[in-house]
Amino acid sequence: MVPQLPDLGVHAVVVSLPDLDADELLPACEVLCQEGFTAWGVRMVQLPQLPALLRVFGRRARIGVQDATTPDDATAAARAGAAFVASPYLLPELVPAAQGLPVILGGMTPSELHAGMVAGAAAVQLVPSEAFGTSYARTLPALVEHPLIASGRLERYQADLWLEAGGIAVWPRQLVEPDAVLGDSLDDLRVTLQQWRLGD
Repeated sequence: MVPQLPDLGVHAVVVSLPDLDADELLPACEVLCQEGFTAWGVRMVQLPQLPALLRVFGRRARIGVQDATTPDDATAAARAGAAFVASPYLLPELVPAAQGLPVILGGMTPSELHAGMVAGAAAVQLVPSEAFGTSYARTLPALVEHPLIASGRLERYQADLWLEAGGIAVWPRQLVEPDAVLGDSLDDLRVTLQQWRLGD
């Protein structure tokens, strides 16, 4: 049985956290929760920060690993307490290595995305989604007929198109930049998030 994805938040947006120490991320993560963005991804290099983030936000946010490329990565993410394992590539070997965690596999073509689901992925992600025009957004979700996430450097209007066409979520990789987290104020971050409250 394929593990189910965790709740991806009221706005169906997965947020990539920047490569910063947990102490630096905590205030921004609080803003994310307040604005309803509760699905986050960290890179493998940030895995040592995951326990500290989970201690504070483990009940309010679902934090996964976003760039696994080997079975060892998937296993390490599971042992660290990640909520899901994601890869930008079609790597079926990650599914058994994730020890029951839901896995998101990447691809670009309908055949690759379908192969990810056949391998036991909980969802697939189109990477990089900005490489395709709006017509792809309108047709791909219905063609793939699997839980699909559009991932990449997305604009707000592109995110709307993907969700309207049947995508289950979007993953705009540029949404939270280090400067927005480390500045004197988190007001700019809050404004950005409010502009991305999809479905409001």
